[in-house]
This record gives sequence, C-alpha cells and structure tokens, in this order.
Amino acid sequence: MKINKFTKEKFLFNTETLQFESVGKSIKRTVKQLISFLLYSFIIAVLYYFAYSIFFDTVPEYFIKKENKILTEHLGDLNEKYEQLREVINDISKRDSNIYNVIFESKSMDVFLTAKSGSPEIFRNRTNEELSAYTEQKINTLNDKIHKQAIKMDSLKKLISDKKEELEFIPMTVPIKHLDINSVGVSVGSKMHPIYKSLRIHTGIDFAATAGVEVVATASGRVKNVSTKFSAGTEVIIDHGNDYETRYLYLSKVGVKRNDKIQRGDVIGRIGNIGVNMPHLHYEVRIGGRIADPLNYFFGELSPKEMILFITASLNKGQSLD
Repeated sequence: MKINKFTKEKFLFNTETLQFESVGKSIKRTVKQLISFLLYSFIIAVLYYFAYSIFFDTVPEYFIKKENKILTEHLGDLNEKYEQLREVINDISKRDSNIYNVIFESKSMDVFLTAKSGSPEIFRNRTNEELSAYTEQKINTLNDKIHKQAIKMDSLKKLISDKKEELEFIPMTVPIKHLDINSVGVSVGSKMHPIYKSLRIHTGIDFAATAGVEVVATASGRVKNVSTKFSAGTEVIIDHGNDYETRYLYLSKVGVKRNDKIQRGDVIGRIGNIGVNMPHLHYEVRIGGRIADPLNYFFGELSPKEMILFITASLNKGQSLD
C-alpha cells in the first residue's frame, strides 16, 4: 500500500477493538478547531496589547503626552510672567500710594496683589478642570484689581482737579520729549557703578539719548543755580517751591541762567557729549533736600501702560550710566 508522507491523519484509540483507528475530518470538528484557534489568538493579542501599553506608548498616547508636556511648560512660563506682572503691579501700587501721601496728602487705597501664584510644579498633578478653575481664579483677581484701580483713578482725577494750580509746580513729567522706552536707565537706589564696578548709591534716574537732544523742565519754578563740573558737564537746579527741587546733569548749550522763571515744558538745555558710557541725562527730584525717586512723579504725562513699561525697564537694569 502506498503511503503519502505529507498526509496528516488523526487517530483515536478504540477501546472495543483495542486499536488506533483513523478519524476523518468533519465540519463540526473543523469549526470547533477554528473557534479554539480564534479564541486563543484573541487572548494572546489582548495580553500582548496590555504588555505593550505598559512599556510603550501608542501613537495617540505619545502625542497626547507630548502635548501635555508642552502645555505644562507653557503654564510654567505663564506662571513666571504672572509673578513678574504681580511684582510690577505691587510696585506701581506702592508708588501710587506715595503719590497720594506726598503730593495730594490723601490716603491711598491698598489693593496690592499679595497672593502668589505658586511654582510650576503645581500644574503637574492637576486635572484640566482644576487648572481651569485655578486660571479663572487668577483672572478674577486681576479683574478685581483693575476695578479697584479704576476707582482710584477717578479719585485721582478729582484730586488733580482740586489741586490744579499746585500741580503746576510739582515735577510730574518726563524731562525729555519723545523719549524711547529703551533709553530709560536705572533710578534711585544702590546700583553698580560703570567704572568702579561696585555698588554705589544712585541719586536719580538716567536717560540715554543722543547728544543735542532737548531737555525740558518738569514743572514751573525758578532757576536756583547753573554750574559746570568737569565730570558732570553743566548742571541746572530748579526750585519749584513747596520744598520741591529738580536737578539736570550732563547738559550742554544751557539756555537759562540763575533766577530765570521757568514754565513746565520750557527747554533748559541739551544733552552734552559727556558721560562715562554714553551721552545721557541724569535727572533728580528732591523734597526738602531729601532724594526722591523720579519714577514716582511721571504719572502726570505717562499713561498707566507707559508707567509699567518705564518701571519695568528701570528695574531690569542694574548699572548706572554715571
């Protein structure tokens, strides 16, 4: 008998004949085998999927995690910017209080933003709903600040109207017309000296500008003194009354002399080609001989947005120009 080597036959043991007998294929048996194969394949596929998902990310999961990482970093950057903005707003509020107390002899409303927004790590374990609520709370805080600031502005306008004549002799404008915000230097405080490279007390605010730029009086008054110094060019001192005095250093082509009456906005001289680093104006405000920060007195000309830019520019620089 010829035997086909490639034929696969299935044999079952017959207990009656005590012999192995060939079992032919049937549809029922074939279907049963197919179902068993598919079931085992499905179980293996499920196990493989779970094992793969534990150690590897699927394509959608990869992009979702990447997007979440970018959002987390972005939220961290926003948090840092919010902190910077909060510090600037608080600084403006303090300066605003100084304006009320010193100039208008009135009590200011304290609306400082004292609550900190926290570190970037707070975003890592929060759900989208929590982040949304957190952001909404911060926005509500800023909106409340804006509302209170609007009330303060209305009060300030009334005070300005009541003291209009007195304000003419208060130095509350910028001493250079059409000033570029990038020209604003450091103001009053302990600053790095450009030559000695050590901290020295800076008594005014610096404005970098091209030689020949006009310098104007920031309030009406009388010229108290005009003098020339080897290291600081020509200096003009104006007495505005009520203990107010302004000083303008590093000038040239001065067009005023002692005892001249000055109106706010009058040109008193031009910036000279003098200075350690570059031509600039050194401007001071003094009250009763005491040094005051000129940044507190630019509100008469600058808008709130411009005031923020001025203060930020000055705070971000640590070295004086003289």
